[in-house]
Amino acid sequence: MNWVDLVRGSGSVLLIMVIAGAIAYVGDRVGHQVGRRRLTLFGIRPRYTSTIVAIGTGMLIALSVTLVALLVSREVRTAFFRMNQITTRIAQLEAQQRDLEAKVNTGEIVVPVNALMVPSFLKIKQGTPVDERLAEIERFYRASVSYLNQNQGARGGLRRYVPPANIDKTLTDEFGGPQVTEANLASDLIMFVTAPQNLYRNDTIHFELNLIPDVLLVKKGGEIGSIQIPGNAHADPSLAIGEVQQLVAATIRSQLKLPLFLSGNVQVVALYPSLDVMRTELASGKGNYLMTAFASEDVYPHTGGIPLVVTLTRAK
Repeated sequence: MNWVDLVRGSGSVLLIMVIAGAIAYVGDRVGHQVGRRRLTLFGIRPRYTSTIVAIGTGMLIALSVTLVALLVSREVRTAFFRMNQITTRIAQLEAQQRDLEAKVNTGEIVVPVNALMVPSFLKIKQGTPVDERLAEIERFYRASVSYLNQNQGARGGLRRYVPPANIDKTLTDEFGGPQVTEANLASDLIMFVTAPQNLYRNDTIHFELNLIPDVLLVKKGGEIGSIQIPGNAHADPSLAIGEVQQLVAATIRSQLKLPLFLSGNVQVVALYPSLDVMRTELASGKGNYLMTAFASEDVYPHTGGIPLVVTLTRAK
């Protein structure tokens, strides 16, 4: 509880106490005057009239406290007038939570989160006019829906996706704005389809369109990562190559903010020297060796991964 809530709550309690005390005082004085002067109400005996005044005062106190609470507290208003609605919503959310827990514990994941869902991508050339860009994106969207319904819906265990009626407006709002136009003036853009969440068997297909600049990420021959290996009879270059691949994936993902399916697709296309020579060199050598990963070609997002050349040299 922060100090603002504390002050507000304390002020509300104090206000209610003051109002209740004032009404009680007035009721007491009225009851006292009724009893002393033996006044009657509707011809009722004075002592009964005094009782009615006391009861009315208590009712007025309760009413005033309730009204003040309703005025100063949104939570009180909610409790008075929307409790059934809230209770129903809580029950719905609890049921959804139970279903999600059961799905996570026992369900079969068909498509993991951030996975590439459509093998093709859309490349939007630099400087494409807005209308043409939106037309290309809409065609790619329709083609992606068709592909997903045929492959993931009919044969993949997921339920078919039905595009919303206002999809044209949605695509225009998301990809027709000045920020996308500015990015497209600076470079080519590439669009691809990924899963925004884990999709379990019998889930309805969900996907998201991703749009990123298709710019040069790593130049051919550029060093991406390296590890040091002590030379000994038990050194295994295959394990070291796996570590280099993991290091490159982590480096690319953190520095270039690439999606997982791109940064995680690290492929070794060439070794210098060969794996057998590396094994012999490490087993017979002394001191430390350096295993280094270089880009085997210019790497762009449309490359679809990170092709590597891995070398082994003596550490200086």
